[in-house]
Amino acid sequence: MDHIYSIGLASYTATDGSAERSCVGRARSTDDRGASTHADGRLAGAASPATRDRDRRDPPGPGGSVMRLELLGIVVVAASLAGGVGAAYLLQYLHRRRSKPGPRWFSGNIAAVTVFCLCYGFSLLVFDPTVRRVAEAVSFVCVSFMGPFFLAFGLAYTGRTDFLRTPLFGVVAVVPLLTTVLAATNSVHGLVWTGFRFAPTFGLATVRYAVEPWGVFALLFSIGTAAVGSLLLIGAVFSYGPLYRREATAVTLSTLPPTIGVSVWLAGVGPVPALHLTAPLMLVHVALDGYAFVGTHMFETSPATQRVAERTGLDKLTEPVLVLDPRENVVNFNDSAERTFDRTDTTGRPIPLTTLVGVGLSTLTEMGEVEVGGRDGGTFAVSYTPLSDPGGNPVGGMVVLYDLREERQRKQQLSVLNRVLRHNLRNEMTVINGYAETLARTLDDPDLREQAHTISRAGNRLLTTGEKVRDFDRIQEAVTRPESVDLDAMVSQVRTRFRETFPDATVETDVSALGGPVRTRPAVLELALANLVENALKHADAADPTVHIRVRTAADADAAAVVEVVDENAPIPDGEMSVLDTASETPLEHGQGIGLWVVNWCVSKLNGEFTHRYDGGNRFVITLPAG
Repeated sequence: MDHIYSIGLASYTATDGSAERSCVGRARSTDDRGASTHADGRLAGAASPATRDRDRRDPPGPGGSVMRLELLGIVVVAASLAGGVGAAYLLQYLHRRRSKPGPRWFSGNIAAVTVFCLCYGFSLLVFDPTVRRVAEAVSFVCVSFMGPFFLAFGLAYTGRTDFLRTPLFGVVAVVPLLTTVLAATNSVHGLVWTGFRFAPTFGLATVRYAVEPWGVFALLFSIGTAAVGSLLLIGAVFSYGPLYRREATAVTLSTLPPTIGVSVWLAGVGPVPALHLTAPLMLVHVALDGYAFVGTHMFETSPATQRVAERTGLDKLTEPVLVLDPRENVVNFNDSAERTFDRTDTTGRPIPLTTLVGVGLSTLTEMGEVEVGGRDGGTFAVSYTPLSDPGGNPVGGMVVLYDLREERQRKQQLSVLNRVLRHNLRNEMTVINGYAETLARTLDDPDLREQAHTISRAGNRLLTTGEKVRDFDRIQEAVTRPESVDLDAMVSQVRTRFRETFPDATVETDVSALGGPVRTRPAVLELALANLVENALKHADAADPTVHIRVRTAADADAAAVVEVVDENAPIPDGEMSVLDTASETPLEHGQGIGLWVVNWCVSKLNGEFTHRYDGGNRFVITLPAG
């Protein structure tokens, strides 16, 4: 067992196993409790005031000689303090970027480094046993926090913040917290260390002690969690190529100096086992982190953006997709975007969005369209989706481009076909109806006259269908804005029109529950209302049908008014309404007319809701949105 000796406030270990004698006084031994005795076993007396003053100025060293800092000691202290100052600078740098993925957790790691370096550097100059014990406890606790904080940073930086809220990470956080409690109460149980004693080296107040099982576990746990965090960063380099290579590599390498320092100190190997080389080695750690933070703009773009984008099925989309970081730089493409922009080389990323499309994100989304040159370019509609990590932190966004060439070509084709069919239909059916009516007047055979009338009625139905389509197209193409509408006046106009067309019919109206004017598109709403009334009158079984129009203010705050059209007819076949629910027709399932389709289209244009139910009659309900 080493023998520990002290003269005044300084202690040292005698390596020959005997009490080394001083030329200026009798040597004294110091046990683990800090009690001092002479070499012959007598308790040491109090030093004289002159001796104490001298010892405060120049702590005595082995053999009673005055202990002065050696050059290596000065270097160690300076490097430790420099590491602490550098870490403090990085800490305030991280604070300004705390909203980005990772800085808040890395701030914890750097804060632990700052306190450790400054505390250990200053403690090497302090020979007071109580102060030195407290400083060593603080340094020990700081080391236990470094690894878990680095692991949390690795998870957040790579887009895995959901793991930070799991019970498993709660266990990770408990270890350094419990180490803090045990270190503060170590004098009671000795679970962290025992045998605390001074062992001066290079004129410094270095100490030796036996690290007990919990202390060993806490330090190894810190090293292990830091290693896992490093593996996450290495994985980002392999997954996303050169985009994050410099910063991730620098931060990963920065964990090696403290890991080596803690490992060497814990194993007690090397020429100076009492010296905790982790503190001076932190200067290298801080330098590498500084390069990653400042030199590579580490927190301006992060792997979290790409990880979240991948979860949205980036590669499964056939449309061109651009993944943006928070600074509006393109950090990834899908295959379609690479072909569209002719960008297959990944070494030039990130690429400013303005370089690709010529405008910034806000302008791009406001325009809604973008022209892209090149062989696979064209006109594209723009859709932007913000991206957030599992913790809700914004990490960028995705721009999806939809090729408008096919859509515009299809729209042009439909417009031409629609115009030609309507024009030809009207002209040809006018001819057919004219001959059918002539035949009905001139034929003597009753059966032939009825057949002529049937042709005429069918022709009129086709002409009516064409007119309805023409009316809707006219409204569809018109640029209209919502305006204040008097629904009472509109309902009166519709009732008057159908009294003339169907003189035997009754159209009853009730607007007593309407609070006042409603903001809507009047032409669109009137077309929908007219088609519902006409549909009810045409399909009535009675010779004098009755239709009720009721308008009331909506009870729901999200709606403005409710318009109901109720008839007394038989239920509309399920097939007629199901095609409206599915918004499509098939050869086997289709409606018999165009009226309800026109109503459905009109209500959709109004951003309203169209429903139907049967309650002694067909009840059609149009709910108009508020505003």
